Amino acid sequence: MRFEDIFEPIEVITYFRDGQLQPLRFRWNGRVYRVKQVNGQWQEHQGHGRQIHYSVSSDGPDQFEILFDSGDFSWQLARVGMTG
Repeated sequence: MRFEDIFEPIEVITYFRDGQLQPLRFRWNGRVYRVKQVNGQWQEHQGHGRQIHYSVSSDGPDQFEILFDSGDFSWQLARVGMTG
């Protein structure tokens, strides 16, 4: 699998579950991706806020790393892992 850094703003639909953000869907390049599975989650402290990273799977074979920045409440697509 080949990973490509993207770091572009995205729109994310999420909900809170047990005090945690759970991403459901995100829109990138005009396409909506449904999050089928969260494969991992980690945090990094950035100044006064923190970034919460999610490794997620969608309907296709590609993997995505999306991140939530608590400093400005924004979402980004950080990386895409593409097969082939």
